[in-house]
Amino acid sequence: MIVDEIEKTLRLIKEQGMTTVIVEQNAVRALELADRAVILESGSIVFDGAASEVLENETLRAEYLAI
Repeated sequence: MIVDEIEKTLRLIKEQGMTTVIVEQNAVRALELADRAVILESGSIVFDGAASEVLENETLRAEYLAI
């Protein structure tokens, strides 16, 4: 599947120490790949921190990501 190939490529880029910006509708998949997450609401930053924190924080997930 193309999504798997993109994820594989992004992991290789990350291993080389390069930074990427991912804008993705599949939030869980993107957060599992990311070190850092920024959540925007109506153009304002409502969260800026570790991607793992978003995955672990049920309130953040429910309020901003509907997961």
